[in-house]
Amino acid sequence: MQTVSLERWRTFASARYRPFQAIAVGQAFTISFASDALFVPLLLRLGTPISLVVIVGSIPLGASAVGALWPQVLLRMRGNLRRLTLFLTLAELRGFIHAAIVAGVASGVVDSGAGILLISLTVAIAQTGGVLSASNISLWTAVVLPDPERRLVGPRMGAATMALATVLLLPAGAVLDAALSSFGLWAYSWFFLAGGVASMLTPLAVARLPHPGRVLVRTGDQTSAPLPEPFRRFTGAMAIAMVGQGFIPYLSLYAISVLGASAGFAVALSGTASAGALLGSLGAGTFLLRGSSSRVLRASLYSRAVAAAMCAAAVPGNPVALPLLVLGTALFSGGGNAGVLAANERLYRLAPPDLRVHCQSHYVAVTSAAFAAGAAVCGSGLLLAGPVGWGVFTTLYLASGVARLAAAIRTDVSPTWVSPSAPTIEELA
Repeated sequence: MQTVSLERWRTFASARYRPFQAIAVGQAFTISFASDALFVPLLLRLGTPISLVVIVGSIPLGASAVGALWPQVLLRMRGNLRRLTLFLTLAELRGFIHAAIVAGVASGVVDSGAGILLISLTVAIAQTGGVLSASNISLWTAVVLPDPERRLVGPRMGAATMALATVLLLPAGAVLDAALSSFGLWAYSWFFLAGGVASMLTPLAVARLPHPGRVLVRTGDQTSAPLPEPFRRFTGAMAIAMVGQGFIPYLSLYAISVLGASAGFAVALSGTASAGALLGSLGAGTFLLRGSSSRVLRASLYSRAVAAAMCAAAVPGNPVALPLLVLGTALFSGGGNAGVLAANERLYRLAPPDLRVHCQSHYVAVTSAAFAAGAAVCGSGLLLAGPVGWGVFTTLYLASGVARLAAAIRTDVSPTWVSPSAPTIEELA
């Protein structure tokens, strides 16, 4: 199996998959230098209340529930998935907007209050577009590639993205701390600008993907056909898990505001998350070639419950609080990325080919709404807790772990660890 896995990596590295490789690189820079890793410590430095940081950061995933409208949007666009996705990929260039806003604050042209508002709006709008863009790229891949190729490309794109993000973020923490002490807020502007420039790869590469043609969507009475019952049960279990995800405040936010860590440590913590996600992606991606996606999904939920307990134990006064937070971050992200791969594979295995657009839009809408509900509880709890409410953080981490356990129990699993639809070793080779 190891030989087969290496051979498939060589296949993915071939010229045929250059656009997918470029997307992975562009998304790695977006994750590193135009997303949560930077805007969370930036908003705190500008004086944003903790509860508002949580709410702002939760909007993109919660607002992606608008993905439920994709079938209607595609109908109006006559099935032109390519045009819709290319439009959404423009959101990946948000680093330029962040850089301009921070430059305005650093130069005194924009005051900090206006800067907080503009950054929050950029996150809410552009990062939501980025979440929807990633979802559409996944759907595009499922449309243009047969299942064996989809199973090759998807996990390796994710692994390549996380590998590069790890390489970028781990040293970036030390660089950011040094730059902040010498240049102040300008340091954030330069990082955002680098993220914007490199993120241009994503829309350029998406334009070079194989054309998906017209993606047909069921209309009229056809849309009233019920979704498969196993798919509905799967979506219900994932909704519980996503409520639990919404309960989790940013670990970098906790590190800075409660444990007194620096902005650079928070960025390096994001690098640790990327490293954990890389390991989860590599392990799950290889196993899912022939393994049970439902069992991987359940295992990932159990691992995230353990991670929640570790983070809950990282209380002020605990001498190993920061190491526990680092380990919890890695396990959260490793289990999370393995869970995302398994959930996507599960979705496509349960959704009939002619219902994939409807199934994906339904899944995104339900899970996004569930995440938004959890995030609302999280933000409200932190708002009521006041400036020093580490006990609320601990309670939220524990509640998240309980939700993951409940989702794991509700997840239907196959009888064995080998998928009934798995290709043979000969087919993989």
